[in-house]
Amino acid sequence: MNKKYVIITPAYNEQENIESVIKGVIAQTVHPVKWIIVDDGSTDRTLDIARRYEKSYSFLECHSRKRSNKQSYYASNVYAILSGYDKIKDLDFDYVAILDADIELCDNYYQEIFKRFDLNPDLGIAAGTYLEEICGKISEANIDRQSTPKAIQVFRTKCYQQIGGYIPFKNGGEDSCTEVMARMVGWQTWSFPEIKVIHRKPVGTAQGNSILHGRYGLGLTDYCLGAHPLFMLAKCLRRCVLEKPYLTSGICRLAGYLSGYLKAEPRQIPRHARDYLRKEQLKRLKAAMTLKMQPWSPVSPLDPEE
Repeated sequence: MNKKYVIITPAYNEQENIESVIKGVIAQTVHPVKWIIVDDGSTDRTLDIARRYEKSYSFLECHSRKRSNKQSYYASNVYAILSGYDKIKDLDFDYVAILDADIELCDNYYQEIFKRFDLNPDLGIAAGTYLEEICGKISEANIDRQSTPKAIQVFRTKCYQQIGGYIPFKNGGEDSCTEVMARMVGWQTWSFPEIKVIHRKPVGTAQGNSILHGRYGLGLTDYCLGAHPLFMLAKCLRRCVLEKPYLTSGICRLAGYLSGYLKAEPRQIPRHARDYLRKEQLKRLKAAMTLKMQPWSPVSPLDPEE
């Protein structure tokens, strides 16, 4: 398999995980044309560890970026990615991969992802799914099939360029925005649960937050993305029974969503993308309700998800 791809990894205070991430990329069955690790102003040994490997692998480059106190954690992370992309944008590559600095890859992650791209020329963004340690147990993250987590996102280069890449959001959700904008112009976005990686830090806890605080933050992110209230209610009810910690996870998400209204948080997502997202969500809600009202069949209906 001769696939030309680049990887960009934003890293902030990841000295506990960065070495494992580097070894995971080195072990890949298909190596990138270039891998840019952007240290986003770490105060620990993240950059020093990465630079030790830079000497031995020609495809690896390490760069540092001065972190601004005026930028939120999420926005700073995106600015780090954008600075990394600026360093490789003139190279010849077919795919752009984003890889967080706390991910443990399977050895054939990118090879398997590229197989899915080959099977579907309309696939613009793809990802596997990840396992997380929550409440002391390893479990698979509850990811919608159309959702591609930024931590392991892979873009077809044409798609990335067409949508203009990421927008730095104060409260996160930049990966969801890329998915919406990609679907708006005709691309498909899919995650593949058969391709699994390990996420060392559950979503929303990268800043040292608790799981419930992280769930609250994800609800606020949904508000900032413009999620429809009815869809959000269905989503939170579903998470109450399917996502650990049960019940409180869904409640915290809903509380975060409602806090967006109370705080009058700005919605940075373009208006046309927000409108498109809401139409998608209402369509999915209607389809799910219609399926549930039909007689039983051997095929399980799809519940409304992210």
